[in-house]
Amino acid sequence: MIQHYRRSLWLVVCLLASTYLGSQTANAQVKLELPSQDISVQAQLPSSMQQLQLRNVQVGADGFALLINGIPQMSTSRVANPDRIIVDLQATEVMPWLQNSVMPVNRYGVKQVRVGQFQKSPAIARLVFDLDSASPINWQSSFDQSKGILLLRPTGTATTVNNPSASLPVTSTSNLPTTIDGLSFNGYGQLVIQASRAISYRSSLDLATNTYNLTIPATRISSQLRRPILGANSPIEQIRLNQVGDAVVVSVKTIAGWQIRETARTNPQSLALQLNSVGQVATSIPQNPRSQIQQNYGNVTGRQLVVIDPGHGGPDVGATRNGIYEKDITLSISKQLGRILQQMGYSVMYTRTEDIDLDLAPRVQMAENARASAFVSVHVNSLDANASQVSGVETYHAPNASLGKNLAGLVHQQIIASTGANDRGVRSARFHVIIKTSMPAILVETGFITNPAEASRLLNGAYQERLADAIAKGVDQFLKSYRR
Repeated sequence: MIQHYRRSLWLVVCLLASTYLGSQTANAQVKLELPSQDISVQAQLPSSMQQLQLRNVQVGADGFALLINGIPQMSTSRVANPDRIIVDLQATEVMPWLQNSVMPVNRYGVKQVRVGQFQKSPAIARLVFDLDSASPINWQSSFDQSKGILLLRPTGTATTVNNPSASLPVTSTSNLPTTIDGLSFNGYGQLVIQASRAISYRSSLDLATNTYNLTIPATRISSQLRRPILGANSPIEQIRLNQVGDAVVVSVKTIAGWQIRETARTNPQSLALQLNSVGQVATSIPQNPRSQIQQNYGNVTGRQLVVIDPGHGGPDVGATRNGIYEKDITLSISKQLGRILQQMGYSVMYTRTEDIDLDLAPRVQMAENARASAFVSVHVNSLDANASQVSGVETYHAPNASLGKNLAGLVHQQIIASTGANDRGVRSARFHVIIKTSMPAILVETGFITNPAEASRLLNGAYQERLADAIAKGVDQFLKSYRR
């Protein structure tokens, strides 16, 4: 059977000719073929797909090597403007350290490869090959079960023609040591440490320096370790990894007012460390959060905290027009908003600072865990193409939320005065992120991407800054008015 698995599966990705590139057709389906002599291989694949794990993607001299623990069912599509090939691996989970990674290639007509979790249930891993060449390229795929590696080789290149039996420079993982492969934040305010195999650990807390130490025996630090970028508002001041003999020591130092708590392990290959404000008592959303609003919305660090929520992200692009995505505009405005609020003296936390997929519930949970003073969700509006003349700003609060309504009114007033945008009013709505938060919360629709003139303004950096400055002034007015 192993011999069958090692036979080529022939994934034919038809990178179409330049005449096709001139068209506006997107998501053209790309044909998948198996040679007749390999029909037995297809027949031996399991009828019900097992959950697979994509652990790494490497670029070699002859193509690409995907470290994966089985043969995934694959579907491909071609998308123009920008020109790219999308490969979806069915029933496949992307490991956290690989999530939303970008790998430069600059060969085989491919500029870079982007990897992400396109869908969680059922799991779909997505690889996006950003192209820089209109030349047709065919790809040959084969799976080496002994190494757990799916090989993708471009055919028709000089290397492959001269040496058809060439293989990618990959190494069997069976005798490799256990490695610490990545650190990342999940949507629940947790720092996740991921290893290549099951690990054990011992921990200690240095109260003098507010440093949490983890010693993980019989492991090494991966040469391809991925670690998070700590923003200026992060409750973590520093993360260090040291190789001490045959053990890896992970030291996480938090800022004053924050501590780390261990969580129950659900995966022997990972550890999740919960970040908590000192004295924090609520770890879940109350059943009726609006009834439990307190008079003082400051967090325990002494500075009032504003949670900023850039709408959408990852495969959820939000509103779109002519290749413009809502998720990109909201992230840009949100980052400027956070910077201005910090200059005003507020603490700031973002639900996302990168182009990642994030559900609604974790966004709320972050604000709840941090005991935020206010919650601001930033969005861009849209309508059908036949309503392209509609423009303007709308600001939303939850129904019957008097403080949320006051916050929305102050912010909306500042936006209209600063930008001169069409005033579409302050409204109430049952958006998840504003009805499930226990602090005053608003959702700002900054304009219509379907209106050409307004879309142009929303893409302008100076206009984005005016929006951010106006929102910040409104938030500042509210928090100063309601500070006890």
